[in-house]
Amino acid sequence: MYGQNYSYSPPMQSMEHLKSVTHAEIKEEIRIVEAITAALGQEIEMANKYRIVDSHTGGDIFYAVEQTDCITRQLKQCCPDCAAWNVDLLYAGNPAFKLEKAWTATCCCFNRPIVTVQDTSGVPVGHVVDPCTCCNLVFHAKDHEDRDLVTIDGGCCQLGLFCPCPCGPCSRVTFAIQNPEGRQIGEIVKKIKCCKWMIQEDVDNYEIEFGEVGHPAAKLMVLAVAIFMDFKYFNESSRDDDGGIIGEVLESD
Repeated sequence: MYGQNYSYSPPMQSMEHLKSVTHAEIKEEIRIVEAITAALGQEIEMANKYRIVDSHTGGDIFYAVEQTDCITRQLKQCCPDCAAWNVDLLYAGNPAFKLEKAWTATCCCFNRPIVTVQDTSGVPVGHVVDPCTCCNLVFHAKDHEDRDLVTIDGGCCQLGLFCPCPCGPCSRVTFAIQNPEGRQIGEIVKKIKCCKWMIQEDVDNYEIEFGEVGHPAAKLMVLAVAIFMDFKYFNESSRDDDGGIIGEVLESD
């Protein structure tokens, strides 16, 4: 199993719980105020919340809660690559890990966004890099010693990127989880369950097959990538009117 040599091994129950998880699902909770204001043409960004569950047992793994302040959340709409955000991962109702993106002066290839992952004691688990790749959707996850861990690659030629809708091949966007040698070892599937004409169902779901990703810290980094990509590419209802995600990529990169 890939990742077994990951040297980060804290004696935490939340980390031990991830050992037995082979498939997970991230379910974003509906934000009514954001959906209504988006329909009226002026979206108000609300705090994101996600349930992360074991797909096989249905049991909760983590509950992710965005802690970004209100003003900064609104700034994400006009400068998403630059704006800061932070998310707490709760295990059994208690903080376990924190995902944090600092303010950056990002422009094209310069100073690309980075999300750090650390435990509640401030001990780093790893970080996620969003490289400049033109139209491709790619993220690099590295461990706490800055070694390549996995790459998440969504390519650029999927119908769900150009024309997202809740049916047929347009209802899915697939991301390959690759090891540093470029071999696929797992998969993330973003399920498009809604679009602009179905506001009441405006919620994002991600199905994760960890595959050969074995170490719980490596699995945590894959979860962090999924949340990062949701913030980056799938977090605004208004993007359905702007050429899908490809339109967003071209604007940001």
